[in-house]
Amino acid sequence: MPRWIPILIAAVLVVFAALALITGWRNRENTLTHIVESHERPPRSSSAAPPGEPDAGSSLMFPGNAPTANPAVSGPTRLQARRGMVTNVLPEDAVVYVNDLAIGQVRQFNTMEEVYDFPAPGSYTIHISAPGYKDQQFIVTVAEDAKQEIARISAKLSRSAAAKPPL
Repeated sequence: MPRWIPILIAAVLVVFAALALITGWRNRENTLTHIVESHERPPRSSSAAPPGEPDAGSSLMFPGNAPTANPAVSGPTRLQARRGMVTNVLPEDAVVYVNDLAIGQVRQFNTMEEVYDFPAPGSYTIHISAPGYKDQQFIVTVAEDAKQEIARISAKLSRSAAAKPPL
């Protein structure tokens, strides 16, 4: 073996060690896998959440952080689905609430690849809200005998009377 190969290997290892020290790389026990396995809910932030996420962390699906199903209801104005929902709502920065739990912005659920899956059969109240717009509400009943696999919620929120148009 040429003499330069062990020297090259040693140099590469020294470079990796230096990068590890510079970047602060270390073995961390409190990883996402550890949190999910221990079934602990992450601590809630007391500071204001960034735009588009009014309840910081509520879009994370940890045990005990999913909306619970209400008893199934039926009627002509209700939507039905076997599995989940997609949204087609304007404005796209409107926030979606499922049974008063913020799950994210409507743009997160606007394609068939980004379906929101309901956790269990039952009825869910879907509330769509955006600052300066009138809120809209829908009820989706999740049942095995529903005609559609995915409920499609389409809406265009109208500006509220108190809202001023942007300059």
